[in-house]
Amino acid sequence: LKLIILDLINMTYKVETTGKKFYGEGTFGSQPDQNMFGPTRKFLYFCEDGGINPGVYARYGNDGTYFTLFQAISGGIYSGDETVGIALSPDNKRLYAGIQDYGVIFELTRDDGLSFE
Repeated sequence: LKLIILDLINMTYKVETTGKKFYGEGTFGSQPDQNMFGPTRKFLYFCEDGGINPGVYARYGNDGTYFTLFQAISGGIYSGDETVGIALSPDNKRLYAGIQDYGVIFELTRDDGLSFE
């Protein structure tokens, strides 16, 4: 359960155990998959590769705090599936992610109408 963070400017890297400093509810118990930075590069968004409760998560900048954007309910229809295909809309106000086996695409927006960064 490791996230490798590359710094291509300084040609260095560090290895971090995922899920440390988790803010709010949610768990992250598998490997990170399909990651992307948001437009300001403050957040790294990523899916969970397998696991009991797949979801989409974010890691905030240098302090390493993790957040759950959404996660399958344990024992629910998406439990044990896999989240795939994360993307942001051009205006960054919509985040898209899919559930692999069920072939479902979710469109997430913020309640305040602001962009994801």
